[in-house]
Amino acid sequence: MLCRRRWAQFRLSFDEIDAKVRALVNGETVSYRQHIGGAHYISVTTGFRCVDFRKFYMPYGQKDIKPTLKGVALRLQEWGEMRKVMESIDNDNPSLATAVPCYLQDDHQNQLGSLECKECSPFVDNLDQPLVNTNNVA
Repeated sequence: MLCRRRWAQFRLSFDEIDAKVRALVNGETVSYRQHIGGAHYISVTTGFRCVDFRKFYMPYGQKDIKPTLKGVALRLQEWGEMRKVMESIDNDNPSLATAVPCYLQDDHQNQLGSLECKECSPFVDNLDQPLVNTNNVA
């Protein structure tokens, strides 16, 4: 189930990722990171000509998340090829095509529900801990 929710969030990010890839190709400065669930993020950043899918962690006692070695970086051409395949993935897997992102679930209709969800807030061990904005790289 978590995989389907992450796929749904990822699918909603396609157009934005495409726009960031085009900006990167055009020589613009790009600093983009999108949370897709759990500790998993997608990023497109100037200096790295790729779309990076990576798991992150928060070091003990720190407030900023750090990338792990678990992930994959697609070259820009490979991202283009993957985009061509994504429609067939949805067509061949109806449960993926109809998946809804985690934050649209009934138990997320208030802030507490979202904060208690490890998919939406993977680095919050308890509600007393301050939240860190990880959606966009500064």
